[in-house]
Amino acid sequence: MSGLESESGVELIKVAQIAAALAVYPSENQELVKALYLPLLEQTSAQLINNVHVDIELLKTPTRILGLALPQTQTAHPEESYVASPYGQYVDYGRYETALELGKLRWLNVLANWIFDVLGKICRWAKFDQVVLVDNLLFSTNLYPQKPDYPILDLSHFLQKQFPDRAIVYRSICPQVYPEWFAELKSNGFKVVFSRQVYLLDAPGGAHRRKRALDIDSRLAAKQKHLRWTSLENPDEEQLVRILDLYNQLYLEKYARLNPQYTLEYLKNLTQGGLIQLKVLWHESQIVAFTGYFILDGVMINPLIGYDRSYPQKEGLYRLLTMETMLEAEKRGMLLNMSSGASHFKRLRGAEAHLEFNMVYDRHLPWWRRLPWTLTRIISVPTIWLVRRYGL
Repeated sequence: MSGLESESGVELIKVAQIAAALAVYPSENQELVKALYLPLLEQTSAQLINNVHVDIELLKTPTRILGLALPQTQTAHPEESYVASPYGQYVDYGRYETALELGKLRWLNVLANWIFDVLGKICRWAKFDQVVLVDNLLFSTNLYPQKPDYPILDLSHFLQKQFPDRAIVYRSICPQVYPEWFAELKSNGFKVVFSRQVYLLDAPGGAHRRKRALDIDSRLAAKQKHLRWTSLENPDEEQLVRILDLYNQLYLEKYARLNPQYTLEYLKNLTQGGLIQLKVLWHESQIVAFTGYFILDGVMINPLIGYDRSYPQKEGLYRLLTMETMLEAEKRGMLLNMSSGASHFKRLRGAEAHLEFNMVYDRHLPWWRRLPWTLTRIISVPTIWLVRRYGL
């Protein structure tokens, strides 16, 4: 063990050391590691999430164990999810979002496609996906403790020595959610690279209750006597199969296959370990919608949601599951990060738009490896203008 490792308390953990190492950390950290990271160490990532190809390392810090996701860059994988691939986020998903949100502006789509073609070639050449994703949960939105709880500078130095050919990346840093993470990462030399616009709901402050949409959605729910919500604490396999189908209907069939393609086994790990908590909407004995939420240090996300798209549209299943999630966040006193997309819908329900960033350290890499991150920063200037101009 080097001097840096021993002085800072930062150390990679071998598989044989995991059980002993976990015993000294808080229970919530133990639960997260067991439910999320250990299965990814025991099997390949693609066996659990079809479109995620990463190697997982566990890193011991003075306060908790972190998961490191290292994308496998030997082969370019089609439909690789943006949760584990900068190329998937900035090139593939960027192209998809541009076509979806600005489809009527033909001239802009032609220009954007040309930019994505050029950017994609440069990113492949410069090994854009050769990164270390720190503390990456492999959800659409990443969560952290409210304040940095380990020495970022020491960890950064450690990772540069362990992975000298990889950029170091923290996903999903929104300054309004994590002001201290944003400030400390920036002060330690991390680049601020625009990721997306997200919608935050001040549920404890009742932001949703000041909007007319809540009254309309509540009246809709009151009419649905045939529907009922329950918590699902110990889902059986049949229920999980149904929940996964509803997730796939929404995220993969309606939206993009670049969203994480979770498997049934991975869903079992997340729910049976209690990491993801489920609320389901029943029509008689059939689950027709669900919301799955994850909470960390005062912030709630619902990375798993879905509804039966064959159900009559007038029943408003998406409206009902959104309202249920907002009320759950209010009851628990949590800030609700509603992620990106459906901007008008979320604004009507009290959510406010804020910019989210990836924080990137690449100073130790040669210029040509830094080039993709430099280009994405340049492209983000007009992107942010478009996002704000069109309320995306």
